[in-house]
Amino acid sequence: MVKLVKEKTEVYPLNKIDDICTHIERCGRTCYKSENKITEETALPFISGILKSGHESVIEHANVIFSMPNTAHNSRIFTMRDIRGLYCSLEKDPLINQEVIVVSGNMRSFRDVARQYNIHDFLLKIGIPTFYIADNSSLFFSDLKIEGVQQSRFSELHNYVTTHSICDLGAYKDITRHRLASFSIESTRYCNYSKGKFGGELAVLEPCNIEKDSEMYYIWFDAINEIEKHYMKMAELGAKADQLRMILPHSTKADMIMTANVTEWKHIFSLRCHTAAHPSVRRIMKLILAECCQIWPNFFDEQKKEFLAA
Repeated sequence: MVKLVKEKTEVYPLNKIDDICTHIERCGRTCYKSENKITEETALPFISGILKSGHESVIEHANVIFSMPNTAHNSRIFTMRDIRGLYCSLEKDPLINQEVIVVSGNMRSFRDVARQYNIHDFLLKIGIPTFYIADNSSLFFSDLKIEGVQQSRFSELHNYVTTHSICDLGAYKDITRHRLASFSIESTRYCNYSKGKFGGELAVLEPCNIEKDSEMYYIWFDAINEIEKHYMKMAELGAKADQLRMILPHSTKADMIMTANVTEWKHIFSLRCHTAAHPSVRRIMKLILAECCQIWPNFFDEQKKEFLAA
């Protein structure tokens, strides 16, 4: 019989440079449900393998915020806005009461800057050689400094949130349409739910738009259990996960890692917490909004009043 699970969400904190690699590994292993393999020595080999494969979406979950003086030389950064995931703005720094250039992005965007413009400053300042594109690189910008990892004193454009959620396949299909966010999803292509580490069963979320104990609910429940029987039978016949996934229903549980800056989160909440959104999407997004309100109550005050008011 299928296992029934509940929606759940939590924020994955990232507070310092030294934790970037372990944070990325934690996010990346969600895809393969191999979190049990994490040790103090596994982060760098895991990331090296990711980079070698060319699938760099996983390293998008770590963001670093920089500042530098507002000079004509440093302003060249504004010509690099074609780099996906790189954000630049001119802001007043409350610590020095002067305008500075603020730059933030994820580890993939900083590698893209190095590849496309041969500018390695951001990677060198972060100082993790695993991510370097070239050795013996010189600095281009003047007085560039790190101001934070994920969080900063600057605008919402330069503050980021990474969340881990348990939702259903149907919900994550809607949510991953948001292209200014980064995602790592439990992979039905690689996760074989007939195996022991998954308990030899399918995990599903109950539909929030079908009344429990109704005739319709029991029809859904019977259908889900029939799918599980056929899934396990195919597995017995030697089917691989990428074949088995072809019969998985939208109710199937999925772990979803999602990272975006506050500006994008606010846009997503405006769409996905709205009553026009699918009920399962709205439920998980409201859980995420509640978590975000705990971190930045001022940034999300309007969304809290609109979507979380009693």
